[in-house]
Amino acid sequence: MDRGTSAGRRGFTLIETMTAVALLTIALGLMVSLSRHVRAASADGLTKEILHRLDAAMAMYVHQNGSIPTVAPFIGEQQVPPETQLRRSAERNNEAFVRALKSAGLLNGKFDDLSVAYYDEAHVRDAWDSPIVFMSQMHPAIGMNPKGWFFFSAGPDRLYLTRDDNLYSYDQPVVQQ
Repeated sequence: MDRGTSAGRRGFTLIETMTAVALLTIALGLMVSLSRHVRAASADGLTKEILHRLDAAMAMYVHQNGSIPTVAPFIGEQQVPPETQLRRSAERNNEAFVRALKSAGLLNGKFDDLSVAYYDEAHVRDAWDSPIVFMSQMHPAIGMNPKGWFFFSAGPDRLYLTRDDNLYSYDQPVVQQ
C-alpha cells in the first residue's frame, strides 16, 4: 500500500479544533452582549416614547380643563413607604390618571400602535411591566420638574425609589426618525 493516499484523509488537530471552539465562543459572547444592549436601548426608547405621549395628553387635559385631574397620590409628603406599598400605590395612581385622560377623550388612538402589554385600556405600563406613575407635584425622593407635574417609570430594576434608572417625561424627548 502506498502511504501517500492516507495523508489526504488527515483530520483537524486538537489545537485547530480548540482554536475554532474558542473563536466561536468569543463570537457568541459578543452577539449575546450586543443583543442585551439593543434590547435595553429598545426598552428605554419605548418607555420614553410612552412617557412623552402621556405628557402631551396631560398638557392637553390641563389646557382643556384649567387644572390637572385629581388622582390617587403616589407618595405622601411625610414618610417614604416601602417599595411593596409603592407598587400598590402606583397601580391605583395609574388607573386613576388613565381613567381621567380617557374620560376627556385624550387617549383615543394615542396608544393603538402599542401592544396590550403596555396599554390595555385601563393601565399604561413601561417596558418592564411596571405601572407608569403620574406625579401631580415635585417630590425630592422621586423627581423634580419645574412645571410641577410629570410622569415617570420605575425603570429596569422596577424600583420607584432608585432614581438612577428611573425614566421621566421631562427628560429629553425621543427623536423620531
